[in-house]
Amino acid sequence: MKRRKLSLVTTLLALACLTTACGTPSGESSSPAKDTEEIVVSTWAGDPFESAWKEKAKEFEEQTGISVVIDAVPWENLREKTVLELASGTGAYDVLYVHPSWFDEFVNAGYLMPASEYASEEELDAFVPNLLADYSRDGEVYGLPDFVGSQVLAYRTDIFEEYQLDVPDSWSDILTACEALAGNPEFAPITFPGKKGGTLASLYGAFLVSNGGWYLNDQGEPAMDTPEALEAIVMLQKLAQYQLPGYLNVHWDENGQIAANGKAAMAIIMSVNAAWLEDAESSATAGKWAYIPLYSDKGTPGGIVDNYCWSVVEGSEHAQAAGDFVKFITGTECQTYFTETSSTCGATQAYYENKALIDAQPVLGALQKTLTNTKPAPTWSSWNADKEVLEVQLQGVMSGSLAPEEAAEAIQAQMLTSFSK
Repeated sequence: MKRRKLSLVTTLLALACLTTACGTPSGESSSPAKDTEEIVVSTWAGDPFESAWKEKAKEFEEQTGISVVIDAVPWENLREKTVLELASGTGAYDVLYVHPSWFDEFVNAGYLMPASEYASEEELDAFVPNLLADYSRDGEVYGLPDFVGSQVLAYRTDIFEEYQLDVPDSWSDILTACEALAGNPEFAPITFPGKKGGTLASLYGAFLVSNGGWYLNDQGEPAMDTPEALEAIVMLQKLAQYQLPGYLNVHWDENGQIAANGKAAMAIIMSVNAAWLEDAESSATAGKWAYIPLYSDKGTPGGIVDNYCWSVVEGSEHAQAAGDFVKFITGTECQTYFTETSSTCGATQAYYENKALIDAQPVLGALQKTLTNTKPAPTWSSWNADKEVLEVQLQGVMSGSLAPEEAAEAIQAQMLTSFSK
């Protein structure tokens, strides 16, 4: 019995060897099928954005056969978890969604792969230059931009026609309109956010940039003692007298809701909030808004650009697949889809040449012009402390307890102290 079993095994082995020697049947493989390549993407959780990303990730998988796992983490935990994984070298992530405030930290730590390793020069040139420059360091690009937003001025066309007011395309025109509209019991002349925590600093930064100024000069030294910086503070002081009560506790989102509810004739908003103003189901003012850049009296637009970038992790075992995904999700087609589903804006030049999209999303024309003169939010090491002093001083000016000159002097002194350490 044992000999018979052995003989059977020998026969089977012989047949296996014969099959190998003769080759495999046509159209079949002699080796097992390879596992599907998988990349893991770290980003923040929350709809409508998370659902839109996952939908496009499925489309990418269908086109390429590469599986995409979206690891969505609550915003407040995202940086901490990402740094923990990267620092420990677990190789858990292939693609990261990077906020500008972390970008320099990640580049300096060597966490991000240069985009030149997965994107051609032609592919990089497809992006709006200002936006791509935000993620360039020492001649290398380390991420492709996405989720673009900046400050724009929205104004009610019906009210401006009724009062026969000119388009408010300068600081002076905005103030003239405010004066003409003051005293109306149904709406304030203008709304904008004045809350601390970064909101007010972002608003002031937009005025500062449009006026040709910045917090630092070309030598990287504090420059809050310049005429441009002081003029921007004075402009906020003048606008504050036309505001609604409580605006010093209003954030960008709350500010957008005020405008949507018809409580103001003009609104300085983040471009993403235009979707709220135009939502026919929830906005009392849908279809009544026009949008322009925040032009200074010098005729220049300006804003603080708020965006993210998609980056490939340095050392990823799936670098090419990860790079292909980054190019896919930042491409014009995906960015257009995200605008339609979650009201975010794209970063490619072709995106802003889509006439049908601009007609459907009128804020995009204003945003495109604004992006010709924007700055990213400051990220230097002492910025949080500097920002706190900046916002306290600005609130003091707008509430009438401080003179603009005093505020500028205090902000400059704070920054000089910070930069001397």
